[in-house]
Amino acid sequence: MQVQRNPPPIKELVKSLTRIVSSGLPVGPAFDDDNLLGLRGVVARSIDPSDRLSRVKALEDLLRRFVSTYPDDVLCDAASELFGIALGSRGASLTLRRERAARTAGFSTDHFRKNIEPKIVLEVAWLLHRDSQNYVPRERATPPPLEISGDTPVVAFGDVSDKDRNEHEEALSRLWAHVYALRAEILKVERLKQWPHDVTELSTSQEVLLKAIATRDREVKVVKILIERYIGRYGESIEHGDGEFNARALLRLAGWAE
Repeated sequence: MQVQRNPPPIKELVKSLTRIVSSGLPVGPAFDDDNLLGLRGVVARSIDPSDRLSRVKALEDLLRRFVSTYPDDVLCDAASELFGIALGSRGASLTLRRERAARTAGFSTDHFRKNIEPKIVLEVAWLLHRDSQNYVPRERATPPPLEISGDTPVVAFGDVSDKDRNEHEEALSRLWAHVYALRAEILKVERLKQWPHDVTELSTSQEVLLKAIATRDREVKVVKILIERYIGRYGESIEHGDGEFNARALLRLAGWAE
């Protein structure tokens, strides 16, 4: 199966998504659309990228995530109804899902079908397009033999027997460590915004939040520095387990948007 070097045009992704909206989630096992199954973000999340059904599962998981966290508070619930992941809409016909989505968003069914539904599908297409820009396609059909597989942080013999490889693995590990640290700080800030009380802190809720924001912002600066340092020496492709990513996209992968 193909792996796209660049995501298809947005309008092509919209066409492919329209097929999914027609039947609703879950994506059926017969689904076979290169525009969606060839997306780098889908391939990167597949347990076995050579298996179409593995890509179908990865696509469905990605769609559920994007729809359930749709970036519009007014249309978020309507998007869940439209795609069939909201309670009561699962397995329902497109007509019923449209009616429920329109009612949820406060529109007539006709207005929703003509004006709001295309907007929702376009936004999900853009989320898929943007997500796939985070990943770097492999130049080889299969990766070279590895001493370990997956994301397990084991120090292999080759990592310490060659100075250049050792330095590369160290830079790689430090960068990913700070990417995960940044993600943790982003999650903490968002948690404190919604649930201000933190039993581990003695300060006021506002002081705790401001402290968390400052820590998060410092981590952003550190990650930016490490990314530029890594790219300057090793280029923009960065590995993690069996996947390859665009180093400049690591801030977005951590959940940070400028």
